[in-house]
Amino acid sequence: MTKSVFASSQWSLKKSKLAVLSPTRDHVHAAFSKCLIELVKLNTMNNLDTHVVFDASTVLLTQRERLALEARNIGAEYMLWLDSDMVFPPTTALRLLAHKEDIVCANYVRRQPPYKGVAYPVIGDWERPLPYEPKNSLVEVEGIGMGCMLMKTSILDEIPQPWFEFGWTPKSNDHLGEDMIFCQKMAAAGYTVKVDTQLSMETRHLGTYAFGPDLLK
Repeated sequence: MTKSVFASSQWSLKKSKLAVLSPTRDHVHAAFSKCLIELVKLNTMNNLDTHVVFDASTVLLTQRERLALEARNIGAEYMLWLDSDMVFPPTTALRLLAHKEDIVCANYVRRQPPYKGVAYPVIGDWERPLPYEPKNSLVEVEGIGMGCMLMKTSILDEIPQPWFEFGWTPKSNDHLGEDMIFCQKMAAAGYTVKVDTQLSMETRHLGTYAFGPDLLK
């Protein structure tokens, strides 16, 4: 019989405080809620003081700013950004913390074609995302979506506010997302964003699908 991950003694952590930060709307996916409950349960069983913070306002930039401030206010050593449309294993926080990195993330697949990951070795080179394959070591990238990102809260002290903002890109006639700009700000402060490609294989991005009679063929 396989031993439950909740009964495992493989995680060895010093007493730490973690803020799980989720920008949301009025409702969250049931699958996300289940994953979050299991993550908090496992964290608690392994001496990781975990605080879950939601912000259900409508402006994403303001949500992220408020959530980061709340992580500071509760004295969290680490922030785990988890978007409310993500599915992830209960070991997510413990595995990311075990790397002992300043910033470490999981990659995930975008929800519209062309289907590809959201991690990029070079920001702006959107045709060459990070290959979706598991590696034994962490992989450095310039930018990644913040749907599953662990970072030290102290990084905020080295970046002036606002931490999160959009940026206009005249060449492509669109906006650069707040996640990519935040990665650029962290890099300018001397930090490197790394990806756990093995955890990435277990992370899913929730979406919607229209079921029709074409599926009955």
